[in-house]
Amino acid sequence: MKGSHRHLWFWAVTILAAVAVAAVQVPETVTLDKAKNKQAPVVMPHKVHADKYACDTCHHTQKGLTAEATEVKPCASCHLDPEKPETPSMREMSLSKNPFHKLCIDCHKKEAKGPTKCAECHKK
Repeated sequence: MKGSHRHLWFWAVTILAAVAVAAVQVPETVTLDKAKNKQAPVVMPHKVHADKYACDTCHHTQKGLTAEATEVKPCASCHLDPEKPETPSMREMSLSKNPFHKLCIDCHKKEAKGPTKCAECHKK
């Protein structure tokens, strides 16, 4: 009897974990077009990255540089919010401070994979 309860608990936990993972909807692509820039918007293959890396590799929240998958929000939800003047605005970030440039290019260089030049991301 004890063994069968363990078996039931194992399957209950496994099913709940699978449902929780399936509940996170990851878009195929994300268009990065909110920053003040002179270049064309970037269409990022989001699902490709999400399948390989944890959400908090790229995303952060107001709680710090960690994020639970259920708390991840688009950057613009804070960085373009007029009610949060203390949060740096995406529109005002310079190229050197732009988090996409820093995060994406640094990672692509480190992994020796992915675009690192302007025109490779900013398609005309």
